Parts: sequence; structure tokens; C-alpha cells
Amino acid sequence: MILGCNEKNQDSIQENGEVTISLICSRHDNTNECTDQQFNDLQSVQVFKTALDSAGKMEGMINYVAEYNLKIKFQDQPTKAYHLSLGTNRDMKGLLVDLENTNQGYEIPVIHANKLRDLIKGW
Repeated sequence: MILGCNEKNQDSIQENGEVTISLICSRHDNTNECTDQQFNDLQSVQVFKTALDSAGKMEGMINYVAEYNLKIKFQDQPTKAYHLSLGTNRDMKGLLVDLENTNQGYEIPVIHANKLRDLIKGW
């Protein structure tokens, strides 16, 4: 599991307030508005968890521009940090890059990338 929730069930994550997901907008090209956001409700955490868990490893080196800096903070574990790029094209996969290895990218399937787009944009 990319999120690293270990074997905790979703209810204990929500009840204990153990997960906080922060998105910091890192795009500066004015082509796509984005805003900093924070999520810690069970439904939002589940959308992120499902999307990130579904991400498949990409082959070869990647060349990308990060749309968001994504940080996932667990109560008793180190914070996980990623770059997340979704864009606005609903036919495109999302891109996830673990900041521990920025040479390796992970593709988020279109269906889950769209769920993230909807959550982040409030649609």
C-alpha cells in the first residue's frame, strides 16, 4: 500500500484523526488554478488511498512538472511526501512521484485520477 497505513482499518484512521492529507499548489505557470488544501475526513482519505494504491509503476525515466506537493501525515509514522499531477483533461491518467525517488513515476488510472480531480476541485 503506497499510503503506508499499515494494517489499520479505515474506521480507526478516522476516529483517531490519524491521517492528514495536505496539497500544496506548486504550479506557477497560471495555466491551471490550484489552491492549497487539507483533507482528513474518512471519505476524502479513502479517495486518496484508493487512487494511490491503484497507481502502477512507470517504465523508464520521467520528465514532469509537479502540480501539487502531496504530504500524508500519519499520527505515529513519518510523513510521506509525493508530487501529484492531475491536470484538467479527464481522459488522462494522473502522475504520482514519491519524493524519496523522483526518478520513478506511478500512473494513477483515469477513473481514480478523475475522482481526485473531483475531490480537489469540489465538483
